[in-house]
Amino acid sequence: MDHEQVNILLVDDQPAKLLAYEVILKELGENLVAAASGRDALEYLLKNEVAVILLDVCMPELDGFELAAMIREHPRFQKTAMIFISAIQVSDIDRLRGYEMGAVDYVPVPVVPEVLRAKIRVFAELYRKTRQLERLNAELEDRVRARTAELENSTVQLVESERRRNIGFLASILSASKSPRRMFRRCCIPTTSMRCAKSSRISKRARRPTRRSFGSSAPMARFAGAPARPRPPSKRMAAPSA
Repeated sequence: MDHEQVNILLVDDQPAKLLAYEVILKELGENLVAAASGRDALEYLLKNEVAVILLDVCMPELDGFELAAMIREHPRFQKTAMIFISAIQVSDIDRLRGYEMGAVDYVPVPVVPEVLRAKIRVFAELYRKTRQLERLNAELEDRVRARTAELENSTVQLVESERRRNIGFLASILSASKSPRRMFRRCCIPTTSMRCAKSSRISKRARRPTRRSFGSSAPMARFAGAPARPRPPSKRMAAPSA
């Protein structure tokens, strides 16, 4: 069997008709369930899912219209396909009543086997496809929920990692300088030792003798603020004439 079997409920108070329906629908390969009364049909519906219900209009105790109304009241069977079989001529008013009770189609008696099989096949396949789509939607929702949970978990881990990194960074800063004000002084204000070293370098540079040559000692003396010294006689001075 290349497809999933679905349940088809046959409801009629005459065993001969039920047997005839089973023979006609046997080649569909579905699970055929016979119920001899409306009460038997309700008992089976309370415990099982059904794709199509084939029921007779004229039955004792509960007729087809009353049974259809009771079935439609149950939330699980509000969309279940119900096909009415009537051995008498059904008026338009009766047809309208049947549709209001939840019938999707009518099959007159005598039943044409090909027509009945075609109708049942369409609704059984529609039920099967609907169930497959519901399962796929449920699987997709489960995947979406699982993926959403993974993303939320990843986001929480990322936030926690960032928080720990920030805490470690702040801790390293505080360990380097216990006081933020002290750290600011180290970074922005020269310390006393730095100022002393700078002053010492300036004093040494001031005491260092200049190598620039001035033209004579007089300008140098004037520059230094001391009295000018007499210039010694040059060794190249010419000897006195005889």
